Amino acid sequence: MPSSCPTIRALASALLLASLSAAQAEGEAKDFSGEIQIPVSIGQILKGMRMPYYEKNKPDKLSMRFNAEQAQRTSETKFTFKGLRIEVFEDSADKPAMEVILNDAVFDRETSLLTSLDRAKIKGGQFEIIGRQLEFDSKTRNSRLQGPVFMTVTQLEGQTSP
Repeated sequence: MPSSCPTIRALASALLLASLSAAQAEGEAKDFSGEIQIPVSIGQILKGMRMPYYEKNKPDKLSMRFNAEQAQRTSETKFTFKGLRIEVFEDSADKPAMEVILNDAVFDRETSLLTSLDRAKIKGGQFEIIGRQLEFDSKTRNSRLQGPVFMTVTQLEGQTSP
């Protein structure tokens, strides 16, 4: 973004922080510490995997849904994914608030880290972020996107001209 647009940069930064760090809502921390269970034997390959993830203290609240073209358990603690799409739900399980799209990724149950091996895309209702690599902590729902990072923000209300 041009340096003459501090308002748009600030809005984009705020949107990014609010979208990627959804661990607190109205001063009350959500508990995302439930362990992700992937029902795959070591060496087994699953095609067309679709796995829901519910919040630990609200077993009826769909928090995320993992969809993968292919999933493989490579060890007791590591899984590899091809064509992984993670849908993140906030208010309703009918429509995801955000999607994370990773072509190749590794999940380590020991560290609770999901790491992309190549390009990562995060799509929300009013933004799209693309980066070289993504690291996502499934316990805290904190993410780190490494660059180069490109962000597109749409439907800005009250836009200011440069």
